[in-house]
Amino acid sequence: MTKILFINPNTMYLGQKLTVFPPMGILYISSMLLKAGYDVKVVDADTDNLSFSDIQGVVSEYRPKIIGITMNTLQSRAAFETAEQLKKLNDLKIVVGGPHPSALKGEILKRCEAIDAVVFGEGEMTFLELAKAIEEDRGLDTVKGVCFREDDEIRTNEPREPIADLDQLPFPALHLLNPIRRYPGAYPVGGRPSIQMMASRGCPFQCIFCSNPVWEKRIRLRSPESILSEVKWLRENFKVREVFFQDDTFNIDREWFEAICIGLIEMKLSEKIVFKSPFRANERLVDLDLLKLAKKAGFWMIFYGVESGNQTVLDIIKKNLRLEELVRAFRLTRKAGIKTYASFMVGNPGENRATVQDTINFAKKIDPDYYGFAIAMPYPGSEFYRIAKESGWLKEDVDDYNRNKYILNTPNFGPGEVEELVRYAYESLEGYRNSGMYKLRKNFSGASSLPVQCNDYFPALEPPEVDMLDEEIIMGENDWDVLGPGWYAVENWPPRIRWTGKLATAYLKGGKGAGQLCVRAMTGCEGLKLRVSAGNTKAEAELKSSQWTVLRLSLNDQKRDPRIKVEIEVNRTYVPDEIIKNGDMRSLGVAVQRIWLESTQTNHE
Repeated sequence: MTKILFINPNTMYLGQKLTVFPPMGILYISSMLLKAGYDVKVVDADTDNLSFSDIQGVVSEYRPKIIGITMNTLQSRAAFETAEQLKKLNDLKIVVGGPHPSALKGEILKRCEAIDAVVFGEGEMTFLELAKAIEEDRGLDTVKGVCFREDDEIRTNEPREPIADLDQLPFPALHLLNPIRRYPGAYPVGGRPSIQMMASRGCPFQCIFCSNPVWEKRIRLRSPESILSEVKWLRENFKVREVFFQDDTFNIDREWFEAICIGLIEMKLSEKIVFKSPFRANERLVDLDLLKLAKKAGFWMIFYGVESGNQTVLDIIKKNLRLEELVRAFRLTRKAGIKTYASFMVGNPGENRATVQDTINFAKKIDPDYYGFAIAMPYPGSEFYRIAKESGWLKEDVDDYNRNKYILNTPNFGPGEVEELVRYAYESLEGYRNSGMYKLRKNFSGASSLPVQCNDYFPALEPPEVDMLDEEIIMGENDWDVLGPGWYAVENWPPRIRWTGKLATAYLKGGKGAGQLCVRAMTGCEGLKLRVSAGNTKAEAELKSSQWTVLRLSLNDQKRDPRIKVEIEVNRTYVPDEIIKNGDMRSLGVAVQRIWLESTQTNHE
């Protein structure tokens, strides 16, 4: 049978690593192809940090006839460059799919001549038919859901009808990307390995910022039996400890959701796995009884898309929510004992500095456990994108989209203003939550932990199991299960590193013979002080910019715990954009390349 290679493109060389979960779109398509007898291979160039030459080596060895590249808007430049590099050296068919090409179709083929066809909409059935047509050397004109190049003409076929019965789809081919524990999951993570699941497709709501050209508006639900079967399969075959139901509207159908929760409880899956999911906050969709059932079924966190604390902005973006409903949802979720994540946006239509201040004030009012402020992005396929184009606000090509950069020039916001407001929003909430009055109020209310801003991807909330630990952590290699809160996604300089925030934790395997703990770190800000502690022992060093330093901490060998908790702290953080104006709005501490144990006689760096 025809060999087919799928690629998740590497975005790290462009300064942003996007992949935190296995790329499910191509894994679902892979399952369909495997079931039909095709030979399929999947390469995650983003997670494995593969160069173009690395990918070319895979292509030369595997020798596929078709290459499929997944693409969202933030991946578009990497996907185009991957296709161009492969086309130079190989006579093969290159096909792209995903939300970005589904929205733009023929524009993708005009932008990149190396691409032969676009699969738009749901890809499982379409790619299977496309593969058969290529294998049999037939034209693509009869394949629904395909836009393709024929001589000098770009042709777009009629769309494919959405899959009515989602239960007929096989489970995603996760075995093609094992071990899945190398995927960090979406922050915050309640247990690792963490994996995402889609229990439904589609969303009936009309938010203007949402680009949903793949699933469309009509919602389709998998049966509770199919969902529970997949959760069980994930636990038994991949030892999954957290499932993120990534549905747009997981609580849209009460009877369906209750059936899933009851099944998780009866099958005792709630005792082995924790769950999290986005919820709509509408009053008719959320109540205390529903949340209590979710808590019993193992849901530890609910994600609410708040977006704005100004009712006029919510109405403009067609959120179909009242501020009072949001206040109620957060209050009830907290009462049910479930953590909350509030997602805010800055820079939507109708936004100005005053409405951003309203959002900050509202964030303080609802007091979520975790929160994040995102720069509003007009993704192709969304009403926001249409408005931005018609209004002449777009100042960047879609290839240049960056989640840390506002790509519009609107009447209310000039260059750099939205980025500044996002930074101000984080600083405002951090200052508020560091105040003595706030901490006193939280302690008085019996809160077990203080809320945390969400601007990283990696950490798990529970310490790792001892058998996962080693006496050395090399970032990007064996750090999958051993880092706690405070770390940003892996980067490649080289060497591969992770940045910390102000405080980060890690775990090593203890034991006799190791006399000292070592941390190899560097900062981008002159004079920053690094503190490392393990138990009651601490060490401190002042770092110089762009100079690697190894900080050594003497350990007490007596009654050594088999799991050593390492805390890495800096006296202050800095924002790279303030120094080099590169659009990086993260609050960084130090870059850590390696953490290890060694005897006092050894000294290798």
